[in-house]
Amino acid sequence: MSSEIILFDLPSKGDHPKCWSLNPWKARLALNYKGVPYKTEWTEYPDIADKFKQYGIPANDRNVNPNAEYSCPAARFPDGSYVMDSRKIAETLDKLAPQPSLHTNKGELIDRVQQTVLGCQGALAPLLMPAVPDLLPPRSAEYFHATRAKRFGMPLAEFAKSDKGGENAWKNAEPHLATLKDILAEKDSGVFVLGGEVSFADFIIAGFWDFLRKTNEEAFARVMKIDKRFGEHHKACAKWLEVDD
Repeated sequence: MSSEIILFDLPSKGDHPKCWSLNPWKARLALNYKGVPYKTEWTEYPDIADKFKQYGIPANDRNVNPNAEYSCPAARFPDGSYVMDSRKIAETLDKLAPQPSLHTNKGELIDRVQQTVLGCQGALAPLLMPAVPDLLPPRSAEYFHATRAKRFGMPLAEFAKSDKGGENAWKNAEPHLATLKDILAEKDSGVFVLGGEVSFADFIIAGFWDFLRKTNEEAFARVMKIDKRFGEHHKACAKWLEVDD
């Protein structure tokens, strides 16, 4: 692929936005691993739907994303086509540039990792989500407060103090973190999900590591202490997290 790919990502606040969100990270990690040229078009939360509709991007399958009709990431490929959803972006990359492979054909494994990470993130949400607006530009922060209050049934500040927060959040996360530990322990040939070779499944986990670190450093440190494999995996994926803009 000789032409640049455009990645539509959610900006952090400040003059030099950086990637912070789990879903865009999955696509960005895949691009960084492939080593293909791309540039970022930062798109704030309130602008996503109108922009993507203008580009003719089909809405999310409600079974894939029940929370948003349009969401980041999306990507524009050299042939002019648009793809929304990090997994679909990774699958397209594997077709256009087969090597190095993201092993997107490992569908059942990707599903398992995805559900496990979503379980971890969902259980820990009262510890993580209230910090997100502090990462965002003002318009996006306002949008995040409003939409998440609707999703969680209460303002984020109340969500943090609810009976789902604190140690209850950790208790609810335990089975998901245990499954994640098991997934990383299944292959003894290396630190990745497949053992010695990285795959898109690893980038789902790596994106979660970074999101966790940026929203709650104490929670990140606590998770890293649960199992040595977590720290080894984070360290092994660090080089693909370096390009974040």
